[in-house]
Amino acid sequence: MPLNPTPLFELERLHFAYSRRPVLNCQRLELPAGQAIAFVGPNGSGKTTLLKLLNGLVGPYQGTVRFAGRPLPGNAELRRRSVYVHQHPVLFAGTVRSNLVYALKLKKFRGRELEERLQSAAQRLGILELLDRTAPHLSGGETQRVALARALAIGADVLLLDEPTSSMDRASDLALRDILITLKKDGLSLLFSAHDDSLVAGLADLVCLFDQGKPEPLVPAGEHYR
Repeated sequence: MPLNPTPLFELERLHFAYSRRPVLNCQRLELPAGQAIAFVGPNGSGKTTLLKLLNGLVGPYQGTVRFAGRPLPGNAELRRRSVYVHQHPVLFAGTVRSNLVYALKLKKFRGRELEERLQSAAQRLGILELLDRTAPHLSGGETQRVALARALAIGADVLLLDEPTSSMDRASDLALRDILITLKKDGLSLLFSAHDDSLVAGLADLVCLFDQGKPEPLVPAGEHYR
């Protein structure tokens, strides 16, 4: 019996448009839990839009989208477990610590539990030494790590990542790749868009190719590069 018989996300007869311009058309797609799934395809093919839609950030749409077996609209489990991380994450102007504290307080964490979650996430993402630095003084790679720490601190185990290593220097790129590989090994579900073949080959278990707004059936990453 499969370890995860219920797909993480299920899409059926999905249609989404911006101002009557079709952006996504998908007859059926299942995205399993506990996998790193790469969305690949040219710019404008619908990758980022689908990531946002899966997190409930865009709509309305036609068709059905389920998360953990339940319809997306009003799905409290989705709100609790998933976070969309923008290609260029936005942080508040205060310190890294204050950014993490704010996110934790929004989720009603307080006192010792808040501090334990903050410290654990900061250590996991290697940003302990950044906690007192202000957001405007962070590099792109550091900002991305803070955004991921913010997601992990509040308990997210489904990360929807838009071009997570774009516009980074080589050292930051490699450091973030190692972190994402570790998160995958820890059992998190990673859905990410990418143009970088080396990132896809090194991180993805499965690949979903997008063609003019139509996501194709998943294929193992190894088959995608044959």
